[in-house]
Amino acid sequence: MKEYTKQTIEFYNEYFKKYIKKGGAIVLKNKINIFIKLLPGHKILDVGCGPGHDTDYLTKKGSDCLGIDLSEKMINYAKENYKGKFKIMDFFDLKFKENTFDGIWCSSALTHVDKRDLAQLLKNLFVILKRGGVLGIIVPKAQKRSKNKKDTRIFSMFHKYEIEGYLIKNGFKIIKSEIFSSLKEKWIFLISKK
Repeated sequence: MKEYTKQTIEFYNEYFKKYIKKGGAIVLKNKINIFIKLLPGHKILDVGCGPGHDTDYLTKKGSDCLGIDLSEKMINYAKENYKGKFKIMDFFDLKFKENTFDGIWCSSALTHVDKRDLAQLLKNLFVILKRGGVLGIIVPKAQKRSKNKKDTRIFSMFHKYEIEGYLIKNGFKIIKSEIFSSLKEKWIFLISKK
């Protein structure tokens, strides 16, 4: 596990209740619905599922969805409060065979990846995605952000062209790319295909 990942997990294990209360469990149904419509099948991996809200929504929509996260407290919360399957797993060390998933949903998880490691993570996701499979990503758009001294998380933000470039360089074809607002911040929503 990467050192900055340990710090991020420690933060979520300590502050997960505040994170959920502050809006960290908002389901962006309109974005997920776009993702669902483009899927070639029903087997989905929710990467960095946090408290499990998106896994729950995907499961209720008829998907065979597995949510993974490294925060034990988040996974325990998800198992107690939501439908779906949940597992503690590091997205840098995915335990799946090639061509396993029809779709991979990744909302806000890439925020906590050092940009120097992003290419490797995208390659890992590419391998486990089936041919024609869909990757849905939500990342924060580059913007001014106030930093709390207690917040030990790495927090990467992106320009639209930048995250698109990472995806294209790692074999993905961009299907949809847009900027939207949520919780007083700007975000980038991308759908790409293998």
